[in-house]
Amino acid sequence: MEIRSVRFAGHPQETTENSVDLGHLRYVHGYDSVTGVGRVSVDGACLRSCFDFKRARTVAGITCFTYDVSAVTHVHGLGFSFVEVRERFIGMDTRLWVLATPIDGELVELTLASQVQLLLRPKRPIAGMRFLPPRLRTRVMNRIVIAAQKHDVLQDTAIWGRKRYRPDPALCRSDGPIGKFRRYCEQFYPDGSRISGHGVEFQQ
Repeated sequence: MEIRSVRFAGHPQETTENSVDLGHLRYVHGYDSVTGVGRVSVDGACLRSCFDFKRARTVAGITCFTYDVSAVTHVHGLGFSFVEVRERFIGMDTRLWVLATPIDGELVELTLASQVQLLLRPKRPIAGMRFLPPRLRTRVMNRIVIAAQKHDVLQDTAIWGRKRYRPDPALCRSDGPIGKFRRYCEQFYPDGSRISGHGVEFQQ
């Protein structure tokens, strides 16, 4: 298990929205062939989102291989998400936990925890790791995975820190299920409240 934390100005709803905001995966993080699989489903406090994507892995500016990924995100409220990731090129299964904890009215501490299933017989050779024992190979790969996840979060913080509340935001069809996600989030706020800036403001 590898764990990393990042503290920044934001709100747990904004960080969790990434699970359905597939458009930003391409334009912010550079993922390719991002495709939603099925529909976003909601069952009470649980939301499920599935998507596929590809992502090039580079070392010193040279592409070593391309990840071919299927991800299933399980959202349980605004502070806990669990992501199951299947990488088809190598044949690697990963679990990622995303825990968003408000520190005060402005700051959030986002904790990432990553776990890679033991890489006994990868489908493809992994650059620089071919001759490593399976357990060491798995630990090294897990550090690569968690570093990539933290890098993505740091790219997102520039956006999260500038977002502001709008009671009736303009969304279009290309925004996908963001509207559905925001309606799902309404159950986690007291009656008569709304998000204001990064905190919750109560209306009279």
